[in-house]
Amino acid sequence: MNSPRPATHSDLPQIIDLLDTIFRREKGVEDQSVLTDFPLVFDDDNLANCRVIERDGRIVSHAAVWPRTFRFSGESISVGIIVLVATDSRYRRQGLAAELMRDLQVAMPGLGCQLGLLWTGVPDFYESLGWGAVQTPGWIVREATSSQDRQGQLRVVDYETNRHLDALHHLHRDQPIHSQRTRAESAKLFTLPKCPVLVGEVDGHPVAYLVEGRATNKRGLVEYAGDPGDVWELICHVTAARGPQQLLIFPTHPELAELARAAGWTIAPLVSSKGFGDEMVLLLDQTIAETGIVEQLFCWGLDQA
Repeated sequence: MNSPRPATHSDLPQIIDLLDTIFRREKGVEDQSVLTDFPLVFDDDNLANCRVIERDGRIVSHAAVWPRTFRFSGESISVGIIVLVATDSRYRRQGLAAELMRDLQVAMPGLGCQLGLLWTGVPDFYESLGWGAVQTPGWIVREATSSQDRQGQLRVVDYETNRHLDALHHLHRDQPIHSQRTRAESAKLFTLPKCPVLVGEVDGHPVAYLVEGRATNKRGLVEYAGDPGDVWELICHVTAARGPQQLLIFPTHPELAELARAAGWTIAPLVSSKGFGDEMVLLLDQTIAETGIVEQLFCWGLDQA
């Protein structure tokens, strides 16, 4: 019986075919691939954190961890995001996914991860492996009854890497809670398929941005940065052009919640920082539980797996 092992470049065609079959084609999605939807997961720097199991000479099960560092008002926490856990339908109910997860959970502390994070529709499976459900504070707006446009203070343009990358990279970094990204990582995340980025400019200088997720794995207005008033203008711009949108509002942006209420939008408590499914964590460093950070978990936007 083959045990979990790190993935290699030669495995990628089989891995991508397996995952695209399960997460894309079986769901009727033909215009996306996990290879381009999760470029940093399959990047050279992270490929060894993808685990596979083989049966009968082919890869039949996969799971990966994507280490990220998040900043919480000057403090750092290393989070291992679990992503793309899947098994070929002909090999399910043999404990393969659980075996992969246990292997990753043993490896995560060595990667510096203090906390594991995942989203799932099958929480019972992960509870049996030591994970617990959490609720992220914040709000979710699922439907807009009006767009209540602002006075057009911004020039709204589509994102262009050469013009906007540095400014947007800094806007993201200036948020009180954010993921630590390199410039190269920002470049890849700002050009994800079916996730167009709108930029608000004043006198040619970017002052805010908004990501509109149209992908099967990212839906709605999923990431933004800048002054809340400027972000709200971008939100109004999108809803006026494309109709109601799902908007995730996090506790660092209570002004957006007030603006949404004033516009007549329906707001409900945020169940998960992805907007759906169960968000679960695995404490790998018990000191994290004493800081209150887990209750404020802020993993969102383009870092969503």
